[in-house]
Amino acid sequence: GPSIPISKLLSSTSAWAIFVANFVNHWGYFIYLSWLPTYFNRQFSLDIAKSSIFSLLPWLVMAVCSSLSGVLADYLIRKNVRVKNVRKILQCTSFLGTASTLLVISHPLGNRLEVAVPLFMLALGMKALGQAGFVANMSDIAAQSAGKLFGLSNTLGSFAGILSVSISGYILEKTGSFTTVFQVTAVMYIMAALLFFLLCDDKSILQQKG
Repeated sequence: GPSIPISKLLSSTSAWAIFVANFVNHWGYFIYLSWLPTYFNRQFSLDIAKSSIFSLLPWLVMAVCSSLSGVLADYLIRKNVRVKNVRKILQCTSFLGTASTLLVISHPLGNRLEVAVPLFMLALGMKALGQAGFVANMSDIAAQSAGKLFGLSNTLGSFAGILSVSISGYILEKTGSFTTVFQVTAVMYIMAALLFFLLCDDKSILQQKG
């Protein structure tokens, strides 16, 4: 099929559902990548070696769940669940599930190592469901220009990574705590889930109205 112009991608509401999802996804991703060892070190007075080990476990879970997300999506589609609804179910579960775990972690209930580690494993496992959510949705709405859409989306994601690491560092310096960092991220996940639920589509952008 014909290539979709960048202007058409930027004016599509379903593309913006993906852009926002990717921005928020990368916001959280780079916080975990950059700050998780520091979190375990500061919060639980662990040395760098132990902090690194505990920080690795959530990423291992995410690697497994990334593959499982595709299996789950294919299963739902075989059960005649519409593709659009599969993307919404997985992405909203991903964001809302991750938000919930962050809110518990930022609560005094989550302020124990034996609670925080499994919760971060759950958070990154839930986060991985987005691979069959907004990521796969790029091919649904722009199959012939998925690379172009992916590039635009990841550009926004890269900005999110720069901002989240910098802003988190500033908050941490001012408050000495990760509580606000996790709460802000949780709220962003919730808002992105709502937007994705409202705007996600499975029709090609070329077939969409407007």
